[in-house]
Amino acid sequence: MRLVPSIGLLLATAFLLNGCGAGAGSGMTAAPPSPLAPSAPPTVMPTAEPVQLSIALGETNDEQGISLDQGGDVDTLPTADGRTSGNGASLSAADGNTIADSYLQFQVDDRQLFKGDPTSHVRVEVEYLDQGTDTFSIQYDAQPVSGSDGLFYGGGAVVKTNTGAFLTASFNLCNAYFANRDNGADFRISDNGDGAETIHLVRVVGLLSGRAMLNVDDFGADPFDDQPDSTAIQAALDSTCSGDMVVFTSGVDASGYQGYRIDKTLFLTGMSAKQKLTFTASDPSNHALLTATADLKGYVVRLFARSRFTNSGDIDDIDFGYIDINGGREVRTCMGSDNSGNGVDDNWGSWLPECTVFDDPWCSPGNIGMDGAMNTGNVSQDYRADPALWTSGIVVHDLVDQQGECGSALAFGGAAGIIRNVTIDTVGDHVHAWGCAMTDDDGDEGAWSDGITLFGPAHQVIDNVIINPSDIGIVSFGGRDTIIANNTIRIEAGNYGAFGAIALHSWDFSDASGIQITGNIITSEGDTKCGGLHAGINIGPHMWGGACLRFSTAALVGNSACSREPSAPDGTPCTGGQCQLWSSLPAGATFMLKDNTVTGAHINYLIEGFDILGTFIDENNVSETPRRSDWQAARAGCDDLTWGALDKVAHHPSLPGYTDLRVHCER
Repeated sequence: MRLVPSIGLLLATAFLLNGCGAGAGSGMTAAPPSPLAPSAPPTVMPTAEPVQLSIALGETNDEQGISLDQGGDVDTLPTADGRTSGNGASLSAADGNTIADSYLQFQVDDRQLFKGDPTSHVRVEVEYLDQGTDTFSIQYDAQPVSGSDGLFYGGGAVVKTNTGAFLTASFNLCNAYFANRDNGADFRISDNGDGAETIHLVRVVGLLSGRAMLNVDDFGADPFDDQPDSTAIQAALDSTCSGDMVVFTSGVDASGYQGYRIDKTLFLTGMSAKQKLTFTASDPSNHALLTATADLKGYVVRLFARSRFTNSGDIDDIDFGYIDINGGREVRTCMGSDNSGNGVDDNWGSWLPECTVFDDPWCSPGNIGMDGAMNTGNVSQDYRADPALWTSGIVVHDLVDQQGECGSALAFGGAAGIIRNVTIDTVGDHVHAWGCAMTDDDGDEGAWSDGITLFGPAHQVIDNVIINPSDIGIVSFGGRDTIIANNTIRIEAGNYGAFGAIALHSWDFSDASGIQITGNIITSEGDTKCGGLHAGINIGPHMWGGACLRFSTAALVGNSACSREPSAPDGTPCTGGQCQLWSSLPAGATFMLKDNTVTGAHINYLIEGFDILGTFIDENNVSETPRRSDWQAARAGCDDLTWGALDKVAHHPSLPGYTDLRVHCER
């Protein structure tokens, strides 16, 4: 059974986080005020008498407040160990029906729990036979809210591991209504059609209702020892409800503090989509630390697990701050000896079945994955009109994100998110020429990493410092009304190499209306043979081999026939098939490139593949001391061109004050 903190423990934690009760030797000090600091600790409201119901399944069920339905698609077979679902077969039925069966369906005694009274927060424990590697999931009658009637609400999924033993899965249901609205029942277990389930026992336990504060140490995590902490932390994360605060013990500046050892990716939202969660340190002035171990497959932290639920658009308003991340670059590998991300001799993968396609970037050994739901079919990028298909309101702030192996230091997707006051320090490895010493000596020459990878509209990326990204410092794959302002990006001396510092590569959305790239400072001191920076600020995707796609969407703009010299598409949408992609500025819209300074890139400003019909504001952008990189050598796939260092280049379209030069060359 998963540990649940007591009321007293939760209130004591809240008391300490308020700056009260932290006596001598506590190591806690009051945090300075911050516009993004955690809100006042939530209160914890006790429930009425706890609900504890159960049903033991078999030839004759032992019903203690829970009953099992039959008929329709919920007929089951008795076994020596419980009852078994149909997996899509039509099981023998008392009423003679021949409907295919896939569920075990349950009713809770209305006298014990009905319409969220005495509590809407329950834990459903399912004791199941762990035979096979298929899945099962839970659906339940949830509280109706605006935009959702709550019927058959997803409560999470479990993947079996074929141990042959009976195991217990716990589902934390935060908004249980249980008003008999799911085919006359309160919840059901689905075998998902990928294998029958044998269920021995089901319990329903009433929990505290109201916002809560959970300290991961109360679940068994310990940042002062050298033992893995992921299982304990994930138990805390799985126990949260919307509005909760999860606290990690601070101590990066404290003697004996080692940080939390992460050997399995932490999935912040647990088993279901949640809103208004806060993840913070016990003392924001002295951060907590999560460090990847050599065993970790995939990211250190992810917003959600793909295998646990699918309605990620219901994740909104998540605040993650004051928690530093170390991605274990010195102990992890992006691709093994077979030069593929597949989990063989490398750290690609996941402890959950998230990863079935080799080289899937979701599974790369990155640092923070906050990429939520995004509706790429929404041409206007109107996330407010379609909120169930967009994750919005994610905030990542005030932390150090360092030593990432590959993928991204911070993948960030959805809409209307904020990244502020984040320092990203050295991620991935990219030297520009054969024979140059790698900056991460693990034998892996393909371990490139973005600093920040953006997906979707209306994000704000402000006041961050990015040091030694190995792919692109800040890259947006499309999203109107995005602001990238007052960031500092540095390539340090040595063999540190990168493609770009800031880039708009519109692979998801072409419409660049309202984007502002302002006040950023970019410098490169990398070795001109082995490192350095190709493009300082790059707008448009044509550098990438001309940006010819085999398949496209209506949210993209381009030419149906790919060419080295395509004509401007004049806002023409792609039609779903082959398309040569352009970033697009529609008539009446503006794009602002202003007050930036770029020093030391091979091409300080590169515009290539920007369909400009609106107003492109290009003001006070300083270019200083461009320096050669390996682009100085002719390469296949780069038009066999050789060019020297240049201040500003624009091609597709040509622009006043820019050199007109085709640069279809991602190297």
